[in-house]
Amino acid sequence: MLPVLQTAVSTVLDGMNVGRGHGSIEGEDRMRTLEISTVSVDVWHILEFDYSRLPKQSIGQFHEGDAYVVKWKYMVSAAVGRRQNPELRSAGPGKEKCCYFFWQGRNSTVSEKGTSALMTVELDEERGAQVQVQQGKELPCFLQCFNGGMIIHCGKREEEEENTQTEWRLYCVRGDVPVEGHLLEVVCHCSSLRSRSSMILLNVNKALIYLWHGCKAQQRTRLVGLTTAQKVKEQCPLEAGLHSSSKVTITECDEGSEPTGFWDAVGRKDRKAYDCMLQDPGKFNFTPRLFQLSSSSGEFVATEFYHPSRVPDLVSSLPFLQEDLYQASQPALFLVDNFHEVYLWQGWWPQDSESPGSARIRWDMDRKCAMETVLRYCREKNEKKPQKSYLIHAGLEPLTFTNMFPSWEHREDIAEITEREAEVCNQIILVEDVLARLCQNTYPLAELLARPLPGGVDPLRLEIYLSDQDFEKALDMKREEYEELPGWKQVNLKKAKGLF
Repeated sequence: MLPVLQTAVSTVLDGMNVGRGHGSIEGEDRMRTLEISTVSVDVWHILEFDYSRLPKQSIGQFHEGDAYVVKWKYMVSAAVGRRQNPELRSAGPGKEKCCYFFWQGRNSTVSEKGTSALMTVELDEERGAQVQVQQGKELPCFLQCFNGGMIIHCGKREEEEENTQTEWRLYCVRGDVPVEGHLLEVVCHCSSLRSRSSMILLNVNKALIYLWHGCKAQQRTRLVGLTTAQKVKEQCPLEAGLHSSSKVTITECDEGSEPTGFWDAVGRKDRKAYDCMLQDPGKFNFTPRLFQLSSSSGEFVATEFYHPSRVPDLVSSLPFLQEDLYQASQPALFLVDNFHEVYLWQGWWPQDSESPGSARIRWDMDRKCAMETVLRYCREKNEKKPQKSYLIHAGLEPLTFTNMFPSWEHREDIAEITEREAEVCNQIILVEDVLARLCQNTYPLAELLARPLPGGVDPLRLEIYLSDQDFEKALDMKREEYEELPGWKQVNLKKAKGLF
């Protein structure tokens, strides 16, 4: 689990590796260098039973409630020029190719997703690769199509009039390379600020952009933020509430020295509404890591999640999404390594599914294995001073955890399930303390008669957790006498005494 993947991202289209979709790549024979360049980009908005081509000024403007088809025409050319000086290279005669991406917003409907796939059959005048792209999981070759001008807006395109009525809009800067930079609209409130990122706060009426840089934002993130702000200024997208005659001004500000107007826009000046790191002396030059822990394959394994547009050796501050956790099959377990501490995130039991005793027993075994894995992971990273590891529950995540993601929606429905299902408080708990309780072998009779049962207890064999004294008190016989009874008599006795 410890080695960090350092291989470059590569996307294979029609049997050919196009790398990140821009710049130089190595030819298949490893003897030639090829250049990838964009020829044209066309976008279609997918409606319920129809589709419409977007005008040129709307290319790059997406809505999380919609689905789109993006046609990318690109040129593959042999790089000609001096090997020693790549800057003097030029592209020789090339071959034009085509790819269709189906981009699906996180809130797009199933029928729209289906239509976007079928659409390619109609659009495919030129044969080309077809690639499905989920919001937040965009490939570098997709992001670079918009040259830093991609924006994902809230809502749906047909609700644009409603969407653009608000005076202020807030966007989180995403992407590690300027040409792949893009913006994600978040709730316009100070709780959406992230100290490890840059944000764009847009006043629609005044055509004013505050480019806000968190105190722990990487220098490269600030550069990506500036690129995306410049793109908004150049394009004045209608989808953001601007128009072609808007004269946009950009004002940069750092966390801790914001102008008054900034705080008026995001509700109030409340540093406690988000995980403000102004007082934290630590260096945040690391990329978080995410592993799903599961025994669904028959053995307990840790599967690492990788950000699709990662850049080897570059820090990606907010690489993962809330959906990575919440859209997993529940109940789920995830290890989240934030360098300074490690979290074990525990999901919830779906309320519409039956949960037989055997499933609960397997879940308790998985939880125990996950906790042991987390503690071993921390020890292997630093045997002398292992990181602290905390157990947190779905719906009750602390700010230090939720602010590792570019946006976070509190799920009250999940919080209610979690509070009903587990002996949980809003505080985060040390993994080692919970594991010690799970490994407990003996419980007082009163705890085994109460519900919910203590974690890790087999509900079909409650008698094994009783002390000899409590055993006699509960079943009116000694353990040796009980063990001589046939199985059916043991079950009937436990049922009569409330131990089954």
